[in-house]
Amino acid sequence: MRAWPRFCVRCAASLAHIPSTMSKFNTDTICITCAEEEREAPGYRHAVEIERLAVLNGNNNFQGVGLSPEDVSFLAFKRADRKAVPR
Repeated sequence: MRAWPRFCVRCAASLAHIPSTMSKFNTDTICITCAEEEREAPGYRHAVEIERLAVLNGNNNFQGVGLSPEDVSFLAFKRADRKAVPR
């Protein structure tokens, strides 16, 4: 059995005290902030719909559609913008 990840795959945030979830694009475990940003990505609706269809067809272990180059760029920009803004 694989251990639950300790850090967000996308931003490296510690998952010790913050919620996490699985990406809709792939099987990455991501923090809730990265999940919120993912919902804004260009391919998000498509990824959600393809996952829904896979589950309806009995595939409960769907690996996701993957991140397109456009989605990768968008998410990298969001992370960089988040890190640049003092909180």
